[in-house]
Amino acid sequence: MNSKIFAFLMMSVALVSCGDNSKFPIEKRFWTPDDYDYTIRQIAYVTPEDEEYPRFSNPETSIVIQKLLDPQNYEVVLDDTELGLNHRNDVSQAFFDKIQDMEKAYSKMDVQDKYVYAQELIEMHKFGLGFQLKYFKLGNERILAQSDAPDAARTKEIITSNDQTIVRNFTIYLDHIGDEKYYEPYAPLLAEGITTHFFSLIEQYPNANYDGMLNKANLILKKVQTQELKTALTSLINRLESRKGAEVPKE
Repeated sequence: MNSKIFAFLMMSVALVSCGDNSKFPIEKRFWTPDDYDYTIRQIAYVTPEDEEYPRFSNPETSIVIQKLLDPQNYEVVLDDTELGLNHRNDVSQAFFDKIQDMEKAYSKMDVQDKYVYAQELIEMHKFGLGFQLKYFKLGNERILAQSDAPDAARTKEIITSNDQTIVRNFTIYLDHIGDEKYYEPYAPLLAEGITTHFFSLIEQYPNANYDGMLNKANLILKKVQTQELKTALTSLINRLESRKGAEVPKE
């Protein structure tokens, strides 16, 4: 064998062995909720105390985070209309639970009261926002499909309740923005959650009540120091106020 080729192969083996990703299903194209469950358990309970969790800044383990935060994992099922609506909702619920477990695992704080995995946690929060847009949409579709009277007042009441739940969940994200100091130096990344997902929420749920979100955004704007967050919050406030101003009074 050519000595240069041999040396290259040996270097490749060494690089692979440095990052122990063999315990994760990296080779799978899409991860299922079971893959998330297994991976999160490996990270939270098997990682030695003197080792870091997989993170973006570590080229040897960043692929694990990239796999966890790949929206195609849930989209491949939730967007497949050839699959049954009940099945897609069941899978959606399983993903919802695993996303919460993932965020909890990465919520460790250091002695300075900052998140140890701030960048990863921010991306998980944003990942959760994008997921919820599909999660609640599917849930409402199943309610309408299974209802004997889709236009009945009770059915509409349930749908409206679900719409308000996702608005409240998104409003919780604003609390993370208010806690910007815990995410330093990655706090500016929180702004992307608003610019990427909040306007999609407003478009998808135009009839929901956003008064609570508007009030929260105004309060958080007075608190934050990061310019990117101020800009994103101001943009959200302007959008909500213009929408409120355009509402037609009910007779």
